[in-house]
Amino acid sequence: MRFIFFIFFYFFAIPSFAQLKNYDNTFDIDLSENIPALWKLEREYKNSNSDYDWRYDLSWNMPTAFDTDFKKDITYFGSIEKRLQNADEESIYQDLKRMPKDFYPYIGPMLHSVRGLSGKILDMPGIKETKNQFPTRIASKVQNIPNLRFVSPELYLYLMPELWGEGIFNREKPQKRQHLEKTVRVKINPEFIERIKNNVSIDDYSRFSQGKKQNIGIRHYNADKNTPLSQADVVAFISTLNRLDDFRKQNDYEFRFMMLDNLLQYWDEKNGIPRDIAFLRTIVNPCQTVARKIKWSNKRTEFQQVIGNEGFGIDDWAYTCDKTIKAYRVTSSTLSDIGMIRLFKKGFAYQQLRYMNFTAQERKQQKDFIEATIRLYETTPENIDAVQPVTEKLKKELRKIGTHYLGTPIILP
Repeated sequence: MRFIFFIFFYFFAIPSFAQLKNYDNTFDIDLSENIPALWKLEREYKNSNSDYDWRYDLSWNMPTAFDTDFKKDITYFGSIEKRLQNADEESIYQDLKRMPKDFYPYIGPMLHSVRGLSGKILDMPGIKETKNQFPTRIASKVQNIPNLRFVSPELYLYLMPELWGEGIFNREKPQKRQHLEKTVRVKINPEFIERIKNNVSIDDYSRFSQGKKQNIGIRHYNADKNTPLSQADVVAFISTLNRLDDFRKQNDYEFRFMMLDNLLQYWDEKNGIPRDIAFLRTIVNPCQTVARKIKWSNKRTEFQQVIGNEGFGIDDWAYTCDKTIKAYRVTSSTLSDIGMIRLFKKGFAYQQLRYMNFTAQERKQQKDFIEATIRLYETTPENIDAVQPVTEKLKKELRKIGTHYLGTPIILP
């Protein structure tokens, strides 16, 4: 549910700013972490997120009478009429009111499966009609998956065309018709042309010219998050994108890795990382998140076959990927976008939080969100220079990946 509202805020909310110095390493991901035993963590997660008492799951474990505490609980809740209100109910209601109605078919069925939500939410126009309804608009990349209609409503969001770079929110605006300027005749000076011929060899610009060999810099192997990009690094990364698309189509990897999100977040919370931060750092570092999922799923060998031809290991591929995407965002952004990010970094909107009707928790969430947004554009001049010459090629290849990879959102310009 949190991802749904992040997408909404990313496209539609007006953010506010928090001081950068408190967030220096907040969104970092440790790729050398000790990976827990998944079977044990899955069982622990299942028990911690269930309202069912697993002591009574088998007939031979069923006691002859309920224990005293359990009996008191069911007696108390059975004797009161007041409904147990979901703690997030009001914020969910307000977010839904601001959200485009085209999102409802992908959110509504899930909301109808959440226990305890009131009619204030479930009877909202547009949400009420989605109960037990499968979305009609399905992204082309997933619509051919067998038995797709039987997927959990919690995954309907991943069927939305907009999250795969399709649909009404991603259609390019029609270009305005440009008026042709009146041709101006220029008088050519023959002496000027002769001087050009004497100083510039025409062979360098002829149709069959081989041209000068371009220097694309050195290739950085075993790069870390601080290693500057070279154009050679970016070209090598681009060469992996075709095979990355093939990898996720194998053995239903896409949905298998989606299911890891909750487990990763549960593990992070257990180790002292707040829930919102655990989620936002996957947005800031999507490729490192993918590498983390690969390691947790024990698919390193299979993934290494995808990226190994370009001399990558899983960690330096992840760092190179994240740095490339951040630099690509900057090179593809308008001056007004970059100017706004700079103003946020200087504290332009920080004071506005004091005058907005936010609770302390909501104010903290706004700060975290803005810090994460700023770091989507955190790069260096060296990285921008490496990406700039291949921006168009990178844009073309990234479209094959779309706005998600193995369940991880990738925010592209």
